[in-house]
Amino acid sequence: MRQFILLAILILALTPVTSEGQVRLIIGGGLSQPNGDFTNQVNTGLHGRAGLQVGVPVFPVSLRGEGEIHQFSKPTGTENTTMLDGTLSAVLGLGGIGLQPYLLAGIGSYRLDTGGTEEAKTNRGFHGGFGVGIGALGFGGFAEIRLVNISGDTGNIRYIPVTLGLRF
Repeated sequence: MRQFILLAILILALTPVTSEGQVRLIIGGGLSQPNGDFTNQVNTGLHGRAGLQVGVPVFPVSLRGEGEIHQFSKPTGTENTTMLDGTLSAVLGLGGIGLQPYLLAGIGSYRLDTGGTEEAKTNRGFHGGFGVGIGALGFGGFAEIRLVNISGDTGNIRYIPVTLGLRF
C-alpha cells in the first residue's frame, strides 16, 4: 500500500500542470487567402507562424506575440510576394471543456516584398479572429482564422490566414 501511495504522489508531482500565467510556445501554419483588391495581385498563399502566449492569472485574457511569414504566388507567374510580420494580440478565452474557443484581436507591423525592383515596404495593421484549442497537460492543438487589414500608401491590403498548429 505504501508503494502505491508513493507511486501516486510521484506521478502527480511529475505531471505538468497548466497554469493561467504559464508561457506557451505556439507554432502553426496554413493557407493565406487574399481578400478585396489584394486578390487581383496575388493567389492564395501559405504561411508559417511561431509565437509565445502568456496568460493573465485569474482572468480569461492572455497576451500573444507572434512572427509570421506568408508566401503568395502572383497570377502572372513572376516572382512571389513575401510578407513578414510581427504581431501583438489580446486573446479572450470563452471557456469550455475539451474544446476551448477564443477570440483574438491585435496590431502588427507588416513588411511586404513584392519581388522585382520595387523596394519592400513596412506598414502597420490590425487583425481580429476566432479560434478553438484542444488539449490538456500543457500540450494541445488549435485551429484559427483571422482577418488582417494593413494600411498602406496605395490602399489597404486584406487577407485571411487559416492556421492549424500546436501549443506547448
